[in-house]
Amino acid sequence: MIKLSEANKRMVASYGRSVLGAAVATYAATNDWSMALNALWAAFIPVAMRFLNPSDGSFGKNSGN
Repeated sequence: MIKLSEANKRMVASYGRSVLGAAVATYAATNDWSMALNALWAAFIPVAMRFLNPSDGSFGKNSGN
């Protein structure tokens, strides 16, 4: 079983919210599951940007968490 730190749990929760919001909004607008699936991987971009930003105090590489 994988044990996640509190910071990693917050990052996973953030990704989950992004994925859910993007997929639901895309499907609601298009009624197309393939577009909604594309939204799933696209939702990873903002989370990755936060992780790669060393100045991000919550999720950044230098956040100290």
